[in-house]
Amino acid sequence: MRENYEVIYTHPGGAVATFTRQDGELDALAKGLDAEQFWVFKNVKSLLARNDAGDLEEATRLMSAIGFTSVVRDIVAPTPAVAPAREAAVAPEVVEAAHGVHLPGPSYWPLLTAISVGIALCGLFFWETTLAITAIGLVLTFISGIAWGLEPI
Repeated sequence: MRENYEVIYTHPGGAVATFTRQDGELDALAKGLDAEQFWVFKNVKSLLARNDAGDLEEATRLMSAIGFTSVVRDIVAPTPAVAPAREAAVAPEVVEAAHGVHLPGPSYWPLLTAISVGIALCGLFFWETTLAITAIGLVLTFISGIAWGLEPI
């Protein structure tokens, strides 16, 4: 039973499935799979997540049954390099946390603006009988647009 390995399954049609198991974690990546291949990929992923004896061989058997060939390699942890004494004395740099994209909070004003524009347009379509509805829709559009713009960030 291998602990740290990478297995790459390739298909002549161009599909690729990669499984990497390192430090008890399994990462899986698939590209160009059709429906049948994806179904087998999901089964192989659940099989390799267990990491029992013979799971890698069974996964390879399942993938080869649908035309994939495999390449398996062990992942060897690099040995840590010994830093010179003068570099060890330097304090590590402080990395500031990156700020994500700032988005405004949830609001009802965009919805109310859209509804009031809809009311104004309905009044325009039926101009002869509903001139008052058009005026009400325009006033509501103006009010909700201003309120939306003045909303705190």
